[in-house]
Amino acid sequence: MLCTPPATAGRGPPDRLARATLAIRTVGERSRAPIIDNAMAIDTHATVLIVEDHPLYRDGLVQMLARNAPQLRCHGVADAAQALERLRQQGGVDLVLADHRLPGPVDGLQLLERIGALYPTAGRVLISGADDARLGAQARERGLMGFLPKSLEPGVWLDALRRILAGDPWFPSAQQTRSGLTPRQALILERVAAGDTNKLIARELGLSERTIKYHLAAVFERVDATGRAEAVARAASLGWIGLPAR
Repeated sequence: MLCTPPATAGRGPPDRLARATLAIRTVGERSRAPIIDNAMAIDTHATVLIVEDHPLYRDGLVQMLARNAPQLRCHGVADAAQALERLRQQGGVDLVLADHRLPGPVDGLQLLERIGALYPTAGRVLISGADDARLGAQARERGLMGFLPKSLEPGVWLDALRRILAGDPWFPSAQQTRSGLTPRQALILERVAAGDTNKLIARELGLSERTIKYHLAAVFERVDATGRAEAVARAASLGWIGLPAR
């Protein structure tokens, strides 16, 4: 696995460095040997861009992936500007992991939104040292593939990443809300109710089919459904969407 060192960037406040130092104990130190079994191994060949300004956490994450998913090609940068420049120079990547709190005017969530507009086929995941349920909700609303708190156990973190690389969105269960659908999710589900395919919905909304899939996966989780028809029926019964006139 390749990891290209980022250019030097200023460190954040001391409390952020302390959190990164603690995180490295569960990411870097425990990466000396594989921590997931072969049945759960990450066997996808993909290019991953890690946007994280703290070298301790970034390097620990790279080491963990090197031990458990050596076929991944990993590149690290320290801020939003470096991430966008790397993508501009070398093209898109399969997956972008971005810390929420980055140096400069653009935070991780804003960066991932911008990347989604420029590279709609790239998977996008927000990571954060704060276990804030609002971040998970915001990530969902923006069509991200997942939200990974840094406090997750390494085995859970790796399993989540394996699922994301397989195309399945992943969010911590404690941060999954069922208070309703976002406007975009409701619109997409109403189009599903009208019989539109993902391809047609994506074309009419100016989104990628992958983004439509992400939104629908989030809807299925919120209404506890396993398929499109069941999701439509449950959301309609809750008053979250309107059904087309027959």
